[in-house]
Amino acid sequence: MKTSLLILSADDVQHLVQTALDPIEVVQCMARAFELVSGSEIGDGVTSEHDRVQQPPRLTTLSPSHATLYMPCRLPVPVTPESSTQTAIKVVSVSRQGGEGGIPGTTLILDEQTGAAKAVVNSRALTALRNAAGSVLATQLLATPTPTHITLFGAGLQIKQHARLLIQTYPSITHCTIVNRSSNERFNNLVSHLSSEFPKVQIQGLTSTTTALPEIESAVRGADIICTATSSTEPLFDSAWVKSGAHINLIGSYTPSMREVDSNLIVKRAGRRIVVDEAKSCLVEAGELVDAEILEDELVEIGVLVRGGPEGETCKQKVKQAGDVTVFKSVGVGAQDVAIAALMVELAERDEKFCLVSSNVRRISALIARMLSVAVVFHNKLEAFSGSISKLESEEQAS
Repeated sequence: MKTSLLILSADDVQHLVQTALDPIEVVQCMARAFELVSGSEIGDGVTSEHDRVQQPPRLTTLSPSHATLYMPCRLPVPVTPESSTQTAIKVVSVSRQGGEGGIPGTTLILDEQTGAAKAVVNSRALTALRNAAGSVLATQLLATPTPTHITLFGAGLQIKQHARLLIQTYPSITHCTIVNRSSNERFNNLVSHLSSEFPKVQIQGLTSTTTALPEIESAVRGADIICTATSSTEPLFDSAWVKSGAHINLIGSYTPSMREVDSNLIVKRAGRRIVVDEAKSCLVEAGELVDAEILEDELVEIGVLVRGGPEGETCKQKVKQAGDVTVFKSVGVGAQDVAIAALMVELAERDEKFCLVSSNVRRISALIARMLSVAVVFHNKLEAFSGSISKLESEEQAS
């Protein structure tokens, strides 16, 4: 049986993101993933495990230098018409020292019929991309259709992708403010890169210092959309600064001790009605919701809003009427990883630049290795023979 393996390196993924990825396509991909997650309970057409999203609890192994997370997931159907991908496992290594450029991650995609490995995708940049797409989706569902000012907290890949995708999605955006704890190289490079990529948008960089506090307050007060993607354990801004009608995407926290906003934003400003990627995960992992003692029936999964219909429309109205701002909280779900990796594979298969490492190539590689081995042996024997000839010539000259 002929098998083939598609390998997408970090450079390959970057090439696809920059040249082949349509922002609309990636947002639609996440919409489908969220819709599948919110329709995965037994009942209403879901009659077996095969019909639902399967997301076993993630496993963790620890080493002195990093923690490695293993996250398998299977979707009941592909997320795009052209894709056949449904099963994958993502492996992520989180350094204990921290690092720039994204978290090292790899997604292994399996063939749905044979179970054999179909593709290996470098996922370092994809986590940030799928989170940004989720935020854009929530923004489209809940926020003003013509935002002009966005304010983003953080300076990593998450914020870079949020800024890029939001500006690409909303031509109405004229101002983008990036707020970071310090003016480090990563922060300065981000501001410079965004300024070059989007010359028509005013990109402003601010650091969280006492002297910059009035400017940060002004940026928050003027923002139609606020996004946070930090590891903070303290609120990043005063919820009183947020203007009525604003939409907030919270991406950073993933433990009960982490929080990027204060409880007042969750309880009073949003009226305890929070849109989430997955309710059960957010209840135990999102520090902001844990701190505010939010209950499961106060959460609305974004997949329900995507699905629409009477239930979706009712839930959307409840969210919008509960307070004077809307909030989307995401901790990430495995279905997103399968969906974004599947999309990358689909884009690569449309591009002839990418080659398949097939069984034939493996055999050729083995043959080349064998030939090299024979060449080394021959070289060693030739050197030994040359040495013997030289020795005989020396003896003849001596005699």
